[in-house]
Amino acid sequence: MVRPLLFCLALTSCSTTDTVQPLPANELLTRLSLDIRGVRPSVAEYERVLDDPEAIDALVDDYLQDPGFGPRVMDLWSEVYLTRSEGYNVGPDSFGVTAAAFYSSIGEEPLRILERVATEDLPYTDVVTADWTMANETTASLWHTDYSATQSGWQPAQYTDGRPHSGVLTTNGMWWRYGSTDSNANRKRANQVSRIFLCNDYLVRPIDFDRNVNLLDQDAVEDALRTNPGCVNCHVSLDPLASYFWGFYYVNSDSAADIVPYHPEREAQWRSRTGVAPGFYGEPGYTLADLGQQIAADNRFPECAVQQTWELFLRRDAAELDAASLSRHRDAFLSEGMTLRSLIRSVTDSPEYRSGPTDDAGYVPRKMATASLLSSQIEGLTGFSWTRNGIDVMSSDRVGFQTLAGAPDGDTVTASSRHPNATLLLVQERLAEAAATTVAEQDRQDPSNARLFGRIDFSETPDTDRATMAGQVQDLHLAIYGRRVDADGPEVDANLALWTDLYGVTNDTQTAWAGVLAVLLRDPDFLFY
Repeated sequence: MVRPLLFCLALTSCSTTDTVQPLPANELLTRLSLDIRGVRPSVAEYERVLDDPEAIDALVDDYLQDPGFGPRVMDLWSEVYLTRSEGYNVGPDSFGVTAAAFYSSIGEEPLRILERVATEDLPYTDVVTADWTMANETTASLWHTDYSATQSGWQPAQYTDGRPHSGVLTTNGMWWRYGSTDSNANRKRANQVSRIFLCNDYLVRPIDFDRNVNLLDQDAVEDALRTNPGCVNCHVSLDPLASYFWGFYYVNSDSAADIVPYHPEREAQWRSRTGVAPGFYGEPGYTLADLGQQIAADNRFPECAVQQTWELFLRRDAAELDAASLSRHRDAFLSEGMTLRSLIRSVTDSPEYRSGPTDDAGYVPRKMATASLLSSQIEGLTGFSWTRNGIDVMSSDRVGFQTLAGAPDGDTVTASSRHPNATLLLVQERLAEAAATTVAEQDRQDPSNARLFGRIDFSETPDTDRATMAGQVQDLHLAIYGRRVDADGPEVDANLALWTDLYGVTNDTQTAWAGVLAVLLRDPDFLFY
């Protein structure tokens, strides 16, 4: 389908009706498949739902068991954890591993814990209480774990350097990403724990700050933290939380030897550094294992999980008018043993999630695909993965276009773009062109395993066999958009006219079909869902 680019820029503000209606079945199936497993539905799934809209619920059950469910959970919550980073104090040269292996492994550790919790239906509390972590060959070669040399890929493991085990809270992947200076005294780490697991970000609290405090005088600052009401308001709970993390304090953060192991001998440094004992909102503790149990027992922990799931799947911030819905999903989450799969099912069953495009408050806007989702759905359709030197260019800024494609980098950009911009559309254009060129060539060379061009043999032209070409365009629209279009409809006419123009320039049928497919993959209906 061919439409002006400006339509894409205006699409997020469109409203098709004053009354909220559910999405048509095929569009809802697209949303569910992309959100839950990262790819578009198959042609057979589209046809099943077009013939029987009631089949959606059974397909959702299948999607929640799909191999793509775990990776999709990691992609979604990577925007919460922000550990997928390329900015560490040490690099691959310090360990003799490749850059591709190093940067694709370090920040994955916390997310892999979450993935296992989600896919194995473990209680969500395991995220902060588990006595295991996840490791692969790369992290096992860097860190002290019991990962076996006979294993491969990401597997459960335990650290062997004397650290307590408390899920994500005791992983190098988390605390290499969130370091601490002497003066910060682990407060940054404490805030990340509060933000990620309790949805309480100290940095967004309003502060009534006393301008008479001399920020250049360390003693004056420390005194203000203990006595100034504007400071105490936050630090009375933040500083005890920070005191749990001295075992991860690094004397030399540029030294691999210092930052690899946990340091039990440093756990009590709070005594000389801040004088504030470890504690969690008035409840004392001693180790990070205690902190994990305290977080797991806090009512805000499941409430935060519900809020994050709601916001990630609806692609908008939770608001006061969502209170009743959030409460309902929290009840479902708790009643189903706090499994992430049950929570996601509850949210995706909600009328807010399943609504059609509307400006009415409280519903889901038409969502723009994130960089990872744009990449995964194109790979699902065409088999094309855009890499360079073994690194996915859609998830890297060192060798790729991560932030240009609207993705967070875990450091300076902390959320996916929700609106198109010039660089994102350029990345989409190049990705679409590369994928279309690749799949057209592959389908021509191996027609028995054709992914998209299964109806033609690339010898047809509109003059010699328009019917077959029209059928191929119909197939593409069904596979890409989940829509049936008429052989003599405007979509087919426009696409064949484009094919004719491209063929007139290139005199090559394969190139002309690749051009048509590239346009379809750049359409607003592919970027928005």
